Amino acid sequence: MELSERRLAAMHTKLEDSYNDVTNEWENLNGWQEAKAGVPTTLFHETQIDLSGYAMESLTFFGTGVGLQDPGIFAFKPGASSHSHNGLQVLDIITSVPMDVYKVATDQALDYSGPGMLGSPYEFETILFGMYRFFTPNDVVRFPDYQSLVRSQRFDSGEPTAADKLYCYRIVTTFTLDMDGNSVLNIPAARQIIAGMMGEEPDLVYMQRLKRSYELANQL
Repeated sequence: MELSERRLAAMHTKLEDSYNDVTNEWENLNGWQEAKAGVPTTLFHETQIDLSGYAMESLTFFGTGVGLQDPGIFAFKPGASSHSHNGLQVLDIITSVPMDVYKVATDQALDYSGPGMLGSPYEFETILFGMYRFFTPNDVVRFPDYQSLVRSQRFDSGEPTAADKLYCYRIVTTFTLDMDGNSVLNIPAARQIIAGMMGEEPDLVYMQRLKRSYELANQL
């Protein structure tokens, strides 16, 4: 099987936003979206990687490594009456099937069940890249509303894929329901990277992979 090197990248725009307590929404989403209408606690940015050209040539992508680049500072300021907790949950995901972003975020935040884990509707093999991070305030660092990384964990499978499209998500959940006119949220721009090889598999193996991809994409 002849292989050729490829590097796939997904770009996500920055988010520098303030909360409007009159309209109860974030004012300048800059391409980001609320994961559920009227619920401003989870925001996400989505893009896609088109592999249809490779799919037309019956090629499979074999991932060999992943990376995440997001130079910058995470900052979040909740409402003035928020005293119990404060933090950010950040999920970076590249998958071969589309996701219900709000379900992914709330399952992770409330039920401690990440995509591909037991109880998740998403199969492990569909997740080519997955990174979980949790940030919380750091009063030692003298920067306004600075959030410090305290937990980081990968959850990707690295499985080969014959999909014609990859879905790329950056999902941010604010760990508070209290926002007011002084609330701000700053998320740096990001690049998600998957390095790997494009190659041709034996016909039977490739057809089985296509069948499996179709089943996974249509079971949700």
